[in-house]
Amino acid sequence: MKRVDIVTLESPNRAPLKIEGFLFGENSKGASVAIVGAMSGEHVNQLYVASQLVEYLRIKEEEGKIVGKILVIPAINTYALNMGERHWPLDKTDINMMFPGYEQGETTQRIAARLFEALQGYDYGMILEGRRDQGMCLPYVKIISSGYEDLESVKDLGLSFIHHRPHNPVETAMLQYNWQLWGTKAFSIVFGKSGAVDESTSRDVHNAIVRFLSKRKMLKSPVFEGYNSNIINPAAITVIKAARAGIFSPSVKCGTHVQKGDKLGKVMDALSGERLEKIISPCEGIVTCQYSHPLIFQNSIVFRIASVEMSGQKEPKVKKKK
Repeated sequence: MKRVDIVTLESPNRAPLKIEGFLFGENSKGASVAIVGAMSGEHVNQLYVASQLVEYLRIKEEEGKIVGKILVIPAINTYALNMGERHWPLDKTDINMMFPGYEQGETTQRIAARLFEALQGYDYGMILEGRRDQGMCLPYVKIISSGYEDLESVKDLGLSFIHHRPHNPVETAMLQYNWQLWGTKAFSIVFGKSGAVDESTSRDVHNAIVRFLSKRKMLKSPVFEGYNSNIINPAAITVIKAARAGIFSPSVKCGTHVQKGDKLGKVMDALSGERLEKIISPCEGIVTCQYSHPLIFQNSIVFRIASVEMSGQKEPKVKKKK
């Protein structure tokens, strides 16, 4: 294992900001992957999974089982993690909106530029991504349609769902999109709840990453097969919003297979306890995401359901490399 200095920024009032990576199989001639952890101060679960992966790979390297080149960067926004902030504390900017970066720009642009330089040349790029809302979700792969994505390789993770959709304009400044344009087969694994560590979800994601490394010939380790991943598009996702504000009480968990008409939860008056809304499933499918805070606002997204009937619809067109 080699500890790599990715970015170092001097600070006038505290220790230098350091972003470090852990490199395994540096001289390997096999396939290569770079794994990026927490880019937000709320992505504690992503930091946890990445750090546990570093320890796992350290042991496997000592056993001589690393046969590819693997770079793990557990945390990018260490300043935000230390301060308990969501974004870069000094100007509240999101590092994942600064790619491919600008070396002469603002601090987050310079961090993005140096990080992006260090990530060049890898066959695969994996981003451990957290939700941007109050949701808790099943671990799934998010892969945007840039014309350079690779759906076949991400199936080796063995996760239940691969969400494949067209990119929107704001995502052209994000790491996944730019990484794909520069020739890396990049994708995100979305999981967990902001600001918390979920052991069960963490194990699922860890196992998925190990499975991917093994199947892509970067790690000599026997693995159990995962799911035969379902590729879904935005049309397959039914979004359910709360009609009233109050205390939210769910009746189902992520991963539950529900039928049309099943009770999903309720919203109660925060003062009187009166039931204000009974939340009913409008379709059959799998609950992939649910609101995870006890207090809910009107029109907040309370559940997302992947519909079996809609999942077979036409997927976004994928351009082929010339």
